[in-house]
Amino acid sequence: MSGETRKLDQDHSLQLAAEPEMTAIDFGMPRPWRIALRLVDFQMQMVFDLAGTILVGRANAESGFYPDIDLGGFKGSEMGVSREHLYFKLDGDRVTIVDNESANGTQLNGEWMKPNEPYPIRHGDEITLGLMKLQVELLTNPYA
Repeated sequence: MSGETRKLDQDHSLQLAAEPEMTAIDFGMPRPWRIALRLVDFQMQMVFDLAGTILVGRANAESGFYPDIDLGGFKGSEMGVSREHLYFKLDGDRVTIVDNESANGTQLNGEWMKPNEPYPIRHGDEITLGLMKLQVELLTNPYA
């Protein structure tokens, strides 16, 4: 049977077609912010939509903790990224970041951030989590 796919015993009689979840965009509401984080040392981007709060940090599979954006696979632990390092949040019509009392701190454009205080970010800003450098790209501004 080399090369053949093994047939699994599955009961398909109870499978129902999943209905897609409706979002605000489906109802004609403005799109959320779309943000790209460029990992400077890895020359890659992570793109996400921001409609509320996004946690950036490192996962811990043993405890079952998974942040919204996991930097563990990019040497996050070695570079000093905390498990719950930073939040992206909305403040009215602008995007802010908040250091979540991280162990190694956060810099915004080379200046240390105070923990638990929101800082507005702009396109091109550089955020440093421990030793990891990220560049912010604001791709979609729903208020523009």
